[in-house]
Amino acid sequence: MRIMHTESSGGLGGQEFRTIAESESMARRGHDVLLVTQVGSRMECLARNAGLAVEPVHMNRWTLPSGIRKLYTLIGQFSPDIVHTHGSTDTWIAGIAARLSPRRPILIRTRHKATPISTGWLSQLLYEKLTDRIITTGETIRHAMHVRNGFDQTRMCSIPTGVDLHKLQSGSQNSHLREELSLPPDAVLVGMVGFLRFEKGAFYFVEAAKHLLQSVKNCWFCIAGDGPIEEKLRARICELGLENRVHLLGYRKDVPQILSALDVLVLPTTGGEGISQVILQALGLEKPVVATDTGGTKEVVVHGHTGLLVPPADALALAHSVERVIKNAATSKQMGINGRRLVEKSYSLDHMIEATERLYLTACSELRPSPLMTASVS
Repeated sequence: MRIMHTESSGGLGGQEFRTIAESESMARRGHDVLLVTQVGSRMECLARNAGLAVEPVHMNRWTLPSGIRKLYTLIGQFSPDIVHTHGSTDTWIAGIAARLSPRRPILIRTRHKATPISTGWLSQLLYEKLTDRIITTGETIRHAMHVRNGFDQTRMCSIPTGVDLHKLQSGSQNSHLREELSLPPDAVLVGMVGFLRFEKGAFYFVEAAKHLLQSVKNCWFCIAGDGPIEEKLRARICELGLENRVHLLGYRKDVPQILSALDVLVLPTTGGEGISQVILQALGLEKPVVATDTGGTKEVVVHGHTGLLVPPADALALAHSVERVIKNAATSKQMGINGRRLVEKSYSLDHMIEATERLYLTACSELRPSPLMTASVS
């Protein structure tokens, strides 16, 4: 098949990493893949370094007409069977371009976030008319889109993000983070990883650190990632007198090594989370996780089994749960083991790619049957 992925985001987080992983894996399976990215984005650079065919396009609401023209041209040149979109803006652009194109490729949209979708007519147009099939990254999101928006369940399927456990394990070795931070031998290291937007909950993480240090004196904290709130977050850390205990690591490429150095991973998201890749990676490394009960998180952080869930925007509850993990070593170790088993069973990269490829083939067979596609599916 010929597959075109589109992503209009300029950031680099779980959504973008999943899109690159899908593109790489489909290319390895023999499909022709073209990745359309935002001009000048980190994703563009990372995808090129991975050896993918990349076409940067200006995709935003202010350049909508020119974006549609560019995608229309690319669809004509590349002649994709599938156009797979990942963000709202690129879905509008690619969706309109695909509908105008004589080629009429099948359009598949992945909904990565759990943020509620508007019930207005524009959302109905985007998801019901421009889109042929919808992938969600968790069953919670798929159910919410059906109940809240009335979207047809037969056109939606949940394909959770998958983790390459072999790559994760090899990439986690030889971590020097504790030496980098000059931590004492008995230090307990608690961390969060993510793009620094307000809804990622970093301010609550810092507030929780202040509470936790009252009862766990040998605790240190790190935050890996950058983003628009970084300077405000740094200022808040200083206001709380935590500049020697909370380390802002900035954007890091060595996430598996960072995770392997942690004693506890925290995901303090306040909303909109699908199923976090960072949580899956931490579970794959047998790390206990404390996370807020938002979006699809409960699908992988099973309270008391693979980690602990707390209410969102509650720094004190977050601190108490992290303390519970730290002070109950045997229970925490078992949660890590349970988490690894869960990832091995249901959240591997191979599982994600096989399910996605199966959806591509089925959609082609049902919506644009041909001898080639029919033979492929059978």
